[in-house]
Amino acid sequence: MSRALALATRHTLSTQRDNGSWLATPAPRITETALCTLALARSPHPGADRAAERGRAWLANGAAPQNHHPAAHAVETALLSLGLDTGGPIDVSHPSFTDRTLSARARLLQAIALYTGRATSGGTGPAALRTLLATAVAVQGQLKRWTRVELWSAHALVETHFGDRTSARHAARMVADQQSPSGDFFANPVTTALAALALQAAAPGTAAARRCAEYLLTSQLADGTWRFSSSDVWDTALTMRAFHGAAAFDRHGLPAAVAFLVAAQNPDGGWPYRLGVESDNDTTAAALIALGGASGVPGTKIRAGLRHLVQQQTAEGLWRTWQSAGDPPVDDVVAHVVTALDRHSGRHRVQLAAARGWLAERLGEQGRWHAGWYRGLPYATAEVLPALDAAVPAGGHPAARTLAETRNPDGGWPVEGAGPSTPAATGLALAALERGGLLDEEHWAPALGYLVETQRDDGTWPGVPLMYGPRPLLTHYPTHTHAFAVGGLFAGQRRLRTAAAATGSAHEEG
Repeated sequence: MSRALALATRHTLSTQRDNGSWLATPAPRITETALCTLALARSPHPGADRAAERGRAWLANGAAPQNHHPAAHAVETALLSLGLDTGGPIDVSHPSFTDRTLSARARLLQAIALYTGRATSGGTGPAALRTLLATAVAVQGQLKRWTRVELWSAHALVETHFGDRTSARHAARMVADQQSPSGDFFANPVTTALAALALQAAAPGTAAARRCAEYLLTSQLADGTWRFSSSDVWDTALTMRAFHGAAAFDRHGLPAAVAFLVAAQNPDGGWPYRLGVESDNDTTAAALIALGGASGVPGTKIRAGLRHLVQQQTAEGLWRTWQSAGDPPVDDVVAHVVTALDRHSGRHRVQLAAARGWLAERLGEQGRWHAGWYRGLPYATAEVLPALDAAVPAGGHPAARTLAETRNPDGGWPVEGAGPSTPAATGLALAALERGGLLDEEHWAPALGYLVETQRDDGTWPGVPLMYGPRPLLTHYPTHTHAFAVGGLFAGQRRLRTAAAATGSAHEEG
């Protein structure tokens, strides 16, 4: 185990960027590549046809839709068909699309299908879709900036279909106003591809349309794919949380990481998941947790972050993921905020009883916690348990005991249900057992053995998609798998030291 931790630490230090952060390119999936392929296939920009061909080649070479959720499977099946221009009607008939968040995905698919001349199955008719989008554009409300661009883009595509050039051009101008100097939209290929389609449809030949196409061309990878957004701020906070306390990391990696996080704070006091976007409550809480106990952190930065969280608290004493009324509180975000406020308890007067009570109620109602940003029982359990202020009952917390029962015969834990073991889920499960006071050898030894055996020679572990984005789709970030697996090994190391200390005390008393 010590050798595994040394290898993992060496890899982490070797991959730290010059600015002190960590950043990973996500694994490929259908969504980004299909949308970018579709956008470039309809672009007159030089080189667009060739890039679209490379995208189609990757899509046609066995790309499989995600299947962890019926809406995710429907979305990627539809995008695969649109990207390859094959198959029958675009199907948005699944009942899960009636969910408020997922209905927006269905409307986007319908708008693209309408603009490209593809029939749809399910959903609303063209006239009703037009009315829905026009109403949403008129109301808007407090939406995330990329959500606003995606809404305007869909509106522009539908208005183009109906021949209303004035409305379509107005929507395209609203889209163009959010474009970065590099041509992208928040470095998000999903949003950028949708904007490219809208700009080509409603504002062809404009500088905005040209810059968008140029960005898509330069961001295509050698394998023909495009990848989801990277998340340098989130990844850095996650890495710091996993490794802080390890001597080599604290000496060689932590100072620069602290400096990066301090500099990444937004003017509103919060932190964004990546540089250049708005703050969200989950990353703000994660950054405050990561900076807790670290040297070189100005007190003004911590106080500003705490003030931001205070301002984001709802009337019910909870926190949403984003600064948007459309985002409900979720278990892991509320728990992270509570943990962050506990970490800096002497610097605020926020009352946390309501939030802790809500988390306890969620466990009682559901029999488990569900995370909003990551899939899986291990993550939800590991991240919520630190927010509880009650003493751990003898024999371990019930949530930890429930998690322990899901371990596989190979010693590892699955992400959900009866699935195969994964290193990330196993590391998270061990962290949860430690936090839940379940320290029996029967759970720990096989799991630590599994983590040691599945580690690669370079100190990393194989991973699977775990993080939601955009929901209900999942993304795999190697940095996340690494941090979660390492967290389990460090938990095992602490458990062994505690056991050794207890044995030594017993010998002395004898």
